Amino acid sequence: MSDFEKWFEDQDFYTNMRFIHGDKLFDKDGDVYRVLPVQMTYQGWSTQRQRSKDEFVELTQEWHTKGWNARQGEIDELKAKLSEVQRVIDIYEDSDIDSLSDFARYVKQALRGDHE
Repeated sequence: MSDFEKWFEDQDFYTNMRFIHGDKLFDKDGDVYRVLPVQMTYQGWSTQRQRSKDEFVELTQEWHTKGWNARQGEIDELKAKLSEVQRVIDIYEDSDIDSLSDFARYVKQALRGDHE
């Protein structure tokens, strides 16, 4: 039994259609249902289902793009902090700062964005 036929059986009109057409309700000639109202319903169901899939794909792509763009801002911010830490390390290597605690303080300030 196809997804369409399962869906069709859950509809209010199924009992009436089954009463009228009996066991031949879902008979097919190739890919086409023999009972015209069933075929028409199938075409509408299939079209709506495809449109829903397309909309789902579009929404998913949009969601991923927005998520990536939001994350890109965070990535840029972290890159800037790393650059600042690298700058502080370079200054430390070129200076006469002897204390490791002073160096640690400078690095903390750089990570917080407080270092100039």
